[in-house]
Amino acid sequence: MEEGKLKLVIFDMDGLMFDTGRLAYRVYTKTAKEFDFELNPNVYYHLTGRNEAGFRAALKDLYGHEQPTDTWRDFMTKTKKEIIYSERRVFKKKGLLELLAYLKANDYLIALASGSKREIISFYLEIEEIPDVFDVIVAGDEITKGKPHPDIFLKACEKLNIAPSDALVLEDSLAGIEAASRAGIPSVLVEDDITDLEPVSGKYLLQQNLPINEERLYKPTYQFDDLLEVKEFLKKK
Repeated sequence: MEEGKLKLVIFDMDGLMFDTGRLAYRVYTKTAKEFDFELNPNVYYHLTGRNEAGFRAALKDLYGHEQPTDTWRDFMTKTKKEIIYSERRVFKKKGLLELLAYLKANDYLIALASGSKREIISFYLEIEEIPDVFDVIVAGDEITKGKPHPDIFLKACEKLNIAPSDALVLEDSLAGIEAASRAGIPSVLVEDDITDLEPVSGKYLLQQNLPINEERLYKPTYQFDDLLEVKEFLKKK
C-alpha cells in the first residue's frame, strides 16, 4: 500500500474514541446469560466495528442460522441503550482531545466513520462534549455494506475529495483494519484490550473457533498503544 501526502485522518468511534468496549462486553455478558449463549472476548473482537446488518449476519455465522441470535441482538441493543442513556457517559480514550486539537491546528481534514447509527454517534459526541471538528461524519446506517467492506472509508474520502492514499484510518477493530486495507488507505491500530474479561458458558455454542484476536489476514500499517502516541507519530511525519 503506497502512502501519499497525508491530508485526511479518519476516526472510528467505538473502542477508539470512547471506552465502549468494556461496556459492550458487559452487555454481551448480561444478555448471553439470559439467552443461554456461549461467549468469550474473541466474539467481541470478531463483531466490533460492523454496522447493524453486518453484526447480525456475523452472529448467525458464529452460532448457526437456526439459533435465536436476532432476538438476542434485539435485547443487547435495548440493554446497551438503557445503560448509556441512564449513565450518560462513554468516557473519552486517552489522548483523544489532544489528537483532535493537533489535527485541527495543523489543517488536517478530520472524518468520523463508524458502524454505529447516526443517532448514537451524535449522542456520544454530545455527552462527552467533543468539539465540532469533524469535516464529515459517515454513519453505519448510511451505507449498505459495513466494515470489513471498504465502503464507509471510501465514502468519507469521496465526500472530501481526497485520494485514499492521502488518508489515514485510525481503528481498534479487525473489521476496520480490513476495511481500510481493502480501501487502499494506510491504517493505525490502537487496540482495545478486553482479553482479561470472563467468558460465559451456554447451551448455544459457538460454531467457529475464534483464536485470540483472530488470525490477522489484514495487518495495520502502524500500531500504537494510545492516541497520544498517534499524535506524536504524526508530529514527526
